[in-house]
Amino acid sequence: MRTIGRFLFLLVLAGFGAGAAPAATLDSSVAVTDPATLQALERGGLSISRLLGPAIGLTRDVDNRGLFSVRALTPVRNAVKQEIADEPAASPDPYVAGLAKSKDTSQKFNPKYIDDNGSTLDLTGVVNRMDRGYLGHTECGEIRLIYRFHYSVEEKPGERVSSRLPLTMSLVFNAKPTAATGRASKDRPRAADGSCADVARRWLAAGGKDLAPEQLAAWLRSDEGPLSGAMLNSSQIMRVELNMQVLRLSASTRRDFGGHAEYLLKIFKWDPATATFQESRMENQIDRKTVLADRQAFAKWLLTDRNIYDLDRGRLIVDDKFLATSAVSVAPGGMARSQNNIAYGLLDDAAVDKALKDYVARGNALRSIKSVAGFNLRLNEMSCTGCHQTHGIAGFHYTGADPASEPRRNAVFVPGSAVFFADLPRRLAIVEQFAAGEHPDFSKGFAARPDAKFADALKGTDLYNGWGSICYRGTDESFKDWTCGEGLRCAGVHESAIHPGFGTCVSEAGTAVGDPVEFGEIRMSKWGSDQYCRLSPATAKACAIDPARDKKPPIKLAGYGAARQRYDNPEQKTGGFPGGMLRKASCDKLPDEASCGRLAKTGFNDCIGSGKDHKYCTREFTKTAGLRACDKTHPCREDYICTAGYEDLAEAKPGKGTCIPPYFIFQFRVDGHPRSWVQDTEE
Repeated sequence: MRTIGRFLFLLVLAGFGAGAAPAATLDSSVAVTDPATLQALERGGLSISRLLGPAIGLTRDVDNRGLFSVRALTPVRNAVKQEIADEPAASPDPYVAGLAKSKDTSQKFNPKYIDDNGSTLDLTGVVNRMDRGYLGHTECGEIRLIYRFHYSVEEKPGERVSSRLPLTMSLVFNAKPTAATGRASKDRPRAADGSCADVARRWLAAGGKDLAPEQLAAWLRSDEGPLSGAMLNSSQIMRVELNMQVLRLSASTRRDFGGHAEYLLKIFKWDPATATFQESRMENQIDRKTVLADRQAFAKWLLTDRNIYDLDRGRLIVDDKFLATSAVSVAPGGMARSQNNIAYGLLDDAAVDKALKDYVARGNALRSIKSVAGFNLRLNEMSCTGCHQTHGIAGFHYTGADPASEPRRNAVFVPGSAVFFADLPRRLAIVEQFAAGEHPDFSKGFAARPDAKFADALKGTDLYNGWGSICYRGTDESFKDWTCGEGLRCAGVHESAIHPGFGTCVSEAGTAVGDPVEFGEIRMSKWGSDQYCRLSPATAKACAIDPARDKKPPIKLAGYGAARQRYDNPEQKTGGFPGGMLRKASCDKLPDEASCGRLAKTGFNDCIGSGKDHKYCTREFTKTAGLRACDKTHPCREDYICTAGYEDLAEAKPGKGTCIPPYFIFQFRVDGHPRSWVQDTEE
């Protein structure tokens, strides 16, 4: 109970927000997420340029500007620009691919930002991934430093526009320090002993520190800390992982889903011989073309006792010969979207069923996968595309929170998704096992539902079976225990033939702020080509949806409003609310689940599209409303994001953010940003 107790204590502290003790922001010895601490760490040596410097001969000490022009990252720059150019023509969705005929590029990531000298990468998270120690290439797992892309341009003389963009780049390190076996130096002091136990103990010690951000950052980088020069340096660099939005269509353009976004995922491994990051195959990202060319070979490889065992425990590593070097996931709709199910149709269900039964008949036990449906879901969610779109935040599981200096209308409050925070007890248990000198249990439950053995650690939060959680309403043995907590029901917001029976936990009466107000199903004409069908508004005839499917609030609630996608009236330019959202029209007499926040109002999209500074648009074209309150332990529904609270609104609840669609946040959309400017010159 030691792990559970400590984790609950830190979760309670995290819920108090700004008034919490500094130690609570360390997220239980498995992540550093506090913006002020991260800024101090970046100043103290964890800027990406300083970390890469010794490996690539970079002379700039701290300045991150123009990083993609550095030779080591040139392959990354070139690959990204090519992928942007290829999208949307490469999309399997005919609707999206058809946009390639248009010369309008305003809906795509502007590649000019990649080359701009004023673009930087901000450190937004340090994540301890010792739970990946089962992979073989590193016995102690990995440490990930996550950076967000940030631009600053002078669009007009004297008018500078800056914002983050939806692009994260993770610099991944081998958690096992190499300095311990080498010669110590001023910049690289000798580690305590270089063991996995030593790494783990340092992280556990960090979790108990009660220090202000500057002092905490200094301790983390000290000889005692887990991020000292001996424990984290350029000799441990393994790869760069990229996740970026390459395309976003507005709700008035892609009306059935209330918008559409595509996210590019790529991996570049470090090549010491050339001192560059080179494009590589992606872990568990199945290449459909390769497998479709020889499905029998893939099935023969996968349906062995060894691989069934590893898949069941969440530890499968797909053979390189079946893997892709690039992937694109789509939103909204999460795991219900066919493009996010990369393994769909690659295996014969009868063959899988037989393999599972034979596996059990030989005396083997299955923990998670107890059916063909369980096998298929597990295989898909272990891929990059399936994982990133399982209850993610606009295609990400970690975005980082924004510092206090960022305008609240463009600021993220909760740095990670529900999946990220729900997995922390498992990761912490592994760190403690390493620290004790034990062989860790690396098994894990489904991404969509944490392992039941950690349910007690998540009690009192919404991270296990609370509001917004992924749930199941069928009888399949793999998922029948995926229920909702007291006062909640499992609602099918995005039904799917690929994963039937799955839904979202919402209030029993459907009258809580934040509840969905539209229900329907995603229909696939072919893999990658989906349509969202619902009763309201005006889609029943075209899609033949059962009228009972759209469960609007049963009574007219005085003072409440339903934010809908308004697929029927694109001229209003409203929408962008996946599944719709119940809100309070004003901030008076807010219920417990709500806080006072701001939403876009009529004219917002026109303002953004006109090229005006986002600070002006979010100031002039937003309105106050009672929205779903959120924090680390009470996340938003899938396809929504927890934005910063508003200290200037008297009705806003301290320590709480509010849930809104992510693309109402300027930094999570590639459209609306400056398209032309004068290139900054390096100082």
